Amino acid sequence: MNRLQKTLGFLLILILAVLSGCGTETSESNEKKAAQPTEEETNVSQSGDENEVESSLKREDVIGVAAKVTRVVDGDTVKVELLNGKEETVRLILVDTPETKHPQLKVQPFGPEASDYTTEHLTNQEVTLEFDAEERDRYGRLLAYIWVDSKLFNEELVAKGLARVAVFPPNTKYVDEFRKTQDQARKNKLGIWSIENYVEEKSYNSEVARSIKEKEEDESAELNERCENKIKGNKNSKIYHVPTGAHYDQKMNNVQWFCTEEEAEEAGYRQSKN
Repeated sequence: MNRLQKTLGFLLILILAVLSGCGTETSESNEKKAAQPTEEETNVSQSGDENEVESSLKREDVIGVAAKVTRVVDGDTVKVELLNGKEETVRLILVDTPETKHPQLKVQPFGPEASDYTTEHLTNQEVTLEFDAEERDRYGRLLAYIWVDSKLFNEELVAKGLARVAVFPPNTKYVDEFRKTQDQARKNKLGIWSIENYVEEKSYNSEVARSIKEKEEDESAELNERCENKIKGNKNSKIYHVPTGAHYDQKMNNVQWFCTEEEAEEAGYRQSKN
């Protein structure tokens, strides 16, 4: 009898051990399955906004010269002070913004907007100047990429639709990245790309710019005849300015005139804060 009890006890222990091992194996298997993403989860993590262009350019990769921006000449040209106190004129590489002070071309569409953007974001800023193959142009200006914190400002102008990519070899270090950014701005019809046939391969179409200006002048003259204190709207920003506003007399492109504030707001415009 004792021998039978011992045998049964041994078999019971053996069965429990086998069952325990299976449970552990099943648990580990389930944990592994849980840790592995499903096909749906994998697709979600790899997908994203296909329209979003993320720059691969990193600030820590840059070797350059420290400077402080003292004045903005126009959208793609600034004055800087180097650490030795010397003042230099810097022409941004790989970009071309519309003109604001050209003796023949005068003020081109989105020239003032580009100049204002550069003024707002670079004036009195500590920056890093990164040079390419050539350090200066034929006018003696420094040719540089301007880094502000971790951002490449030249590329920002392209991304905002305030500049086109302008290639002058051998200064082409970031040309592929800039062209990708430009393609996205063009696709979204930002800034200069909102005007059909305005941007050309090596310049801006002066005839298109002239026709836009003439149209705006005609609209302004028509409104002068039928309303007083007309409202001045910016088609790009969708902001309108009243005659007593601080920016009412400032030159701008893409102007839309209204007789009243109500008309402007019905058209989707909002009042300027200044």
